[in-house]
Amino acid sequence: MSPWRRGKRGRKAPIESSDSSIESLPDGVLQHILGFLPARDAVRSCVLARRWLDLWMFATGLRITSNGYEDDMEKLREFVDHLLLLRGIAPLETCELRFTDYVMVDIFSAGCPLRVNLWFRHAVRCQARVLRLVMPSGNWFGLNYMHLVSRHLMQLELSGVAFEENFLILSDCPALEQLEIENCDLTDVNKISSESLKRLSLTNCAFSESFRTRIHAPSLVSLLLDDIWSKTPVLESMPSLVDASIRIGENNVDSCDNCDSGDCSSCHGIIHSNSNSILLEGLSKTTNLALMAESDTFIFRMDLKRCPTFSKLKTLLLSDYWCVALDLDAITCILKNSPLLEKLTIEHFLKGSQLKMEMKGSYIPAQKTDAISEHLKIVVVKCDVVDNKVYRVLKLLSTFNIRKLTSNSIKFLRIPKVLAPRS
Repeated sequence: MSPWRRGKRGRKAPIESSDSSIESLPDGVLQHILGFLPARDAVRSCVLARRWLDLWMFATGLRITSNGYEDDMEKLREFVDHLLLLRGIAPLETCELRFTDYVMVDIFSAGCPLRVNLWFRHAVRCQARVLRLVMPSGNWFGLNYMHLVSRHLMQLELSGVAFEENFLILSDCPALEQLEIENCDLTDVNKISSESLKRLSLTNCAFSESFRTRIHAPSLVSLLLDDIWSKTPVLESMPSLVDASIRIGENNVDSCDNCDSGDCSSCHGIIHSNSNSILLEGLSKTTNLALMAESDTFIFRMDLKRCPTFSKLKTLLLSDYWCVALDLDAITCILKNSPLLEKLTIEHFLKGSQLKMEMKGSYIPAQKTDAISEHLKIVVVKCDVVDNKVYRVLKLLSTFNIRKLTSNSIKFLRIPKVLAPRS
């Protein structure tokens, strides 16, 4: 047969040969492709041809989801059990166990928690480099895994999980670089510890009300703490930190009604540790920092009494409580202790409102002062309305020779709740 066929307008077009089809790809490439499919679809590939009969067993990714099994969790259990039995412990690059709210009732029924724990353990045995476990929202799933051990695990993502006390002491995971924990119960966790960890994200998580969890991650480059419930964890030294974003939400107990009077003896947020600082000392080596709080927060007041020097800080964002706290002493304190600061952003919004005005200014060194960084190039004030609080901020900035504030009216532009660290 001629390798050419008559195309449009009489031109000849090449006929695709079998050598250029998917069948010409090596087994390793096909197994990698199958790893991006849901497990059920990957298994179905076995009917394509004799060559495909066993390829799915060695797929580099395993993605188990409850889609298609919302009405029958028993079928999902049976499918996954047979799947894992047939594929054995063939190595995995990625394993994802994801369950939707539709199976919430069944997933917590008798036998299911044990099954899911076994599937998680199986993924660890298969030397998974990326491991995700996403459970339904509304209830925390008990991950009965006392101590995680893996020389291969590099990325761990967990959602909707309740941890054992020592699970997050990750000294036996020497390759782990990224840990993301969302909507999880850490009330029994005394310490999060990893020498290798570079990126840590804790979002919407509950900590203990009776003690403070300590975070030991000396190699950390990126940190996100967003909407932490109960007691804020203690940050130990992080000399390599580049990006950090901290937002203390309304569910945090580190507040004090007596701070204005100076009597904090009855605070339930009082520090019970050998550390004099909860957050700021651990953040003192970061380059880019965002600090947000929705209420008058006790731990920030305590930290500011011994405010560290932010020796590498170049970009700073202060929002909500920070804009008006301590008669603006918070802003003053940090500015005086940030000798390399180049950009300062201050945000003040009424709850649920949108950005309507943005004012930009610059530092004019009319006379040399040690009270503010000589490297400061730009100051941005974002707000929904220029009220008395914003006016006080602007007046404070003027005392540091920050002038030439120009305003721009901006409509329909939302400011994100959290300034997330760069990946």
